[in-house]
Amino acid sequence: MNAGSAFRSRILINCSNLKIGGGIQVAHSFIDKLSEFNEYYFIVVVSDNLKLEFDNSNLPNNIKYINYNVKASIINAIFGVNYFLDKVLRDEKISAVFSVFGPTYWRPKVFHLAGYAIPHYVYTDSPFFKNITTYFKYKLKIMKLFHLFDFKYNNSSIVTENIDVTKRLKNILVNKEIYTVSNYYNQVFDNPEQWDRTIYVPEFMGFTLLTISANYPHKNLLIIKKVVQKLKIEYPEFQFRFILTINESEFLNESDKDIKDNILCIGKIAINQCPALYDKCNAVFLPTLLECFSATYPEAMRMRKPILTSNLNFAFELCGDAAIYFNPLNVDEIAHKIYQVAYDNDLKVRVVKNGIKQLMMFNDYTVRAKKYIQIVTNNIN
Repeated sequence: MNAGSAFRSRILINCSNLKIGGGIQVAHSFIDKLSEFNEYYFIVVVSDNLKLEFDNSNLPNNIKYINYNVKASIINAIFGVNYFLDKVLRDEKISAVFSVFGPTYWRPKVFHLAGYAIPHYVYTDSPFFKNITTYFKYKLKIMKLFHLFDFKYNNSSIVTENIDVTKRLKNILVNKEIYTVSNYYNQVFDNPEQWDRTIYVPEFMGFTLLTISANYPHKNLLIIKKVVQKLKIEYPEFQFRFILTINESEFLNESDKDIKDNILCIGKIAINQCPALYDKCNAVFLPTLLECFSATYPEAMRMRKPILTSNLNFAFELCGDAAIYFNPLNVDEIAHKIYQVAYDNDLKVRVVKNGIKQLMMFNDYTVRAKKYIQIVTNNIN
């Protein structure tokens, strides 16, 4: 495809390093808005997992997709050389690059904006670090060394999703220009005709808690097993279940027979399947120990669901009065809060109303896209 000379600039959107989790959601939402910036030509490099989220049959005339998966390596982080992406840069005459999230393992010879979403390096006071092995602590230290080197030397500027993360990151990457553009829910939530309602979830007369998350250690999902056991003991009459978007084989085992009926693992879901899943729950449960931003928060607010989440700084910053908080490592407290929310209708109504107000504190998907593009285009030559 020849873009001709009608476009003001040619911008490369780099998503070659995205595999699972919130990065896929953000990239999908942002890329979906690129057709509205028709004065620019976008070359979008998508990973295999992100490619699955798009229909390439009817592309706008200002977008070109290239499929490529970057290989993370210490050598690439240090030297910033990627022959494939460097060739795309030359062939497509790129003026600037936006890597939706880093580390990118690449140092392009044009302005390069990269998103930052690794909470481990800015929230070092998280209780997460008290419960990990010595081996994992050393592994994180090594990863931190090379990742922060990548962010410092392979990118012109950085953008975070949370003002608190920006403040903390500025103390680590001194003299680096760091912007803040908040996350939001994907625009599919505002278009019910696009919702995929095919996921089968058995009818249930009790209280359903939904956790949309990959099974990363910092998501603290294993606490759910202990919470289920506590609820069954303390409140034997309470009918409840958790729905998790992970495979049963990676979460439940033979020793979990007594709690298996209370946990439904449905596996990985697509972005357009999320809204219908929210419709099937009574509350959203997120016991995470580390986040820069979780799209679960604005998604739950949009879908009018009460949020139960960790009483940590990032959650307070993002949810304000729109959540019920608990100590994410205190099983007794979590069980009590769940039971309380299930039967306190006034509390649920109040939290949902606060969530509607809290949504206005975020950049919506259109404003977010405009801010990303503005940062990039303001720094072209």
